Amino acid sequence: MSLIARKELEKEQRRNDILNAAEKLFFSKGYENVSLKDIAKEVKLGRSTLYLYFENKEELFFAVVLRGTRILYKMINDEVKKGKSSFSKLAGFRKAYYDFAKEYPDYLRAYNYLLSGRFDLANIEPAEYKIFPSSDSKLYPEYKKKFEEIYIKNLERGIVPDFPIPKFTISEYLNEILVLRREMLNIFRNAVEQGKKEGIVRPDVNSVEVTVLQTLIANSIDNLPPDLKDLLESQNISQEEFLRDVGELMGHMVSNRKNTNKNG
Repeated sequence: MSLIARKELEKEQRRNDILNAAEKLFFSKGYENVSLKDIAKEVKLGRSTLYLYFENKEELFFAVVLRGTRILYKMINDEVKKGKSSFSKLAGFRKAYYDFAKEYPDYLRAYNYLLSGRFDLANIEPAEYKIFPSSDSKLYPEYKKKFEEIYIKNLERGIVPDFPIPKFTISEYLNEILVLRREMLNIFRNAVEQGKKEGIVRPDVNSVEVTVLQTLIANSIDNLPPDLKDLLESQNISQEEFLRDVGELMGHMVSNRKNTNKNG
């Protein structure tokens, strides 16, 4: 392995180490109770080194959420592909979401927190993350790479440069999260539309409204209020049973009963 390749591998490993440390702290303490100082201490790096890989705590959190979003998307995509009829695809979508909630509850909580209104997602523009207009230039990636090489060499010599650390990223994490979320919504909506064509779903059902309702239900999996949990437990109904029953109820709501038995 060449020296350059080894350096790149080391950089990627350090980046993952920082991200793993941030994920551990976000999951155990919550976003608001974690600082960059905490993350730097956890990964045993200086804060100046952290800024070379992630520009702020917000971006680190987005990177963690993206990890979970990729897992969720893959689980949904894999389950839906198994189904042939629209109803089996819709059931696969719900199963994947509920399995994700059970297997990766921390990622689900982080995902829901990102969408909770805490972050002003609508106003996060790529321009906010650029150091100057020339970052649109084709030469910008080469400049960025050269700058990082110089910066790392200084750090290795024990020298912390006294010039401002530029913010190179352009919110790729948030952009990919929103793209994957849109894809997941489209998977569910397309299954509803397929059901209407098959005659399994009622023709008067609005696929967008059903998709929004399903998403609202799915997003509430991890934050069911204590009194509602107690109410279910008083009837010996587990959360898993409740979610399955809700899925069946939604199926009855949208089904074209004349054709469900024949095509389901």
